[in-house]
Amino acid sequence: MSLNPEPRSTALEVVSTSLKPGRDLQMVLDQALDTVPDSRNRALITELAYGYLRYKGRLDFVVDFFLSTPGRLPAKARNLLGLAAYELHFLDRVPDYATVSRAVDLARKNFGPGMSRLVNAVLRKVPGVDVDDPGFFQKDNPGRMLFWSRYYSCPHWLVKMWMQDFGQDLTHEYLRSSLQKPATGIRLAPGMEDLELDSTWVVQRMGPSVLLRDNYPGLDDLEKQKLVFRQSFAGQKALWELGLKQWTSPVWDMCAGRGGKSLLMSTAGLSVWASDPDKGRLEGLAGLVRGQGQCMQVFAALGQKPPLKKRPKTILVDAPCSGLGVLGRRPDTKWKRTPGDVRYLSGVQKELLASAARVLPPDGEIVYLTCTLSRAENERQVEEFLLSHRDFEQLHTYITPVEEELGEFFFGVRLG
Repeated sequence: MSLNPEPRSTALEVVSTSLKPGRDLQMVLDQALDTVPDSRNRALITELAYGYLRYKGRLDFVVDFFLSTPGRLPAKARNLLGLAAYELHFLDRVPDYATVSRAVDLARKNFGPGMSRLVNAVLRKVPGVDVDDPGFFQKDNPGRMLFWSRYYSCPHWLVKMWMQDFGQDLTHEYLRSSLQKPATGIRLAPGMEDLELDSTWVVQRMGPSVLLRDNYPGLDDLEKQKLVFRQSFAGQKALWELGLKQWTSPVWDMCAGRGGKSLLMSTAGLSVWASDPDKGRLEGLAGLVRGQGQCMQVFAALGQKPPLKKRPKTILVDAPCSGLGVLGRRPDTKWKRTPGDVRYLSGVQKELLASAARVLPPDGEIVYLTCTLSRAENERQVEEFLLSHRDFEQLHTYITPVEEELGEFFFGVRLG
């Protein structure tokens, strides 16, 4: 991807690329930031990309309000207007006139003078809207679900599914949380369990897993010294709540991905086998294992066809899922997922659970975990597994509580 060093141009390319199928926002952003040496520009690009994608639905509705034919607007031009609208309403470091001027220049370079005039006309009106006023999004008397879709920046199909799955109150809480930046979580490096942290900044601590208040002083230095590693606290807590310390080794992490949970289990003293079908991810995990002084077996494998010569005592099925519980951290996800994805992934999860049951010895346990909010992938998945595997029972269930304000939601069960 060829990127202009001007931060708003880079942010536009990042957003437009990350909305394509198979492109992950953080991966695209990391690649783009490699070409940006200035730390302030890097911070601005990150804020614009994540911020706009969180609020895309709300801001697109505002932009459309000032367009006579919004459906004819090219996707990239919509992203340009949305990014500028985010800067106008959520960032105060740059005067409005400067934000508008830069967006107009960017439109001229990308689309020509006609689009630059349109962008100028729209963005001069956008600051006059109170984007936090629910009333603006209800001028045409939409139903509750359509209003929530606009205001909480979430696809209508997803609001509808959550209403069916969880009811009005929980849906409202999940929508509200999806717009928040997730809480800052870290994992202490092996041997650093006694590392002293400023207690006034520590919200929760479970073994090497720590939840911090935002902007912990000196966190970047601790990372550079490899004393701590950033990792979702909600994800770590789910494992602790599912009895991580009591799991019997060896533990096979069937879908290890980038390996954060494998590294946590290893740090907690478990013997871990980590596998994934993506060799690129495994190479990254192997590098982290070496760099963090850990020891685990890392190998390529498809969970449905495990090439195991020995049986693990515990299997973690950290299943591929729709990711609807971590939209604050992965806001691009909600704009790419479809109801068909939920159905497809439910089928994959069913296959992985069945595979784990075949491999597991009689006294072993399966830990099933997702980072999504979808009964088809969570509760109903477990119910169907138990109906077809009568020798298993549900030992423990954990769902991230809304009231903890972690900004991320995990579902997990222990089966044995």
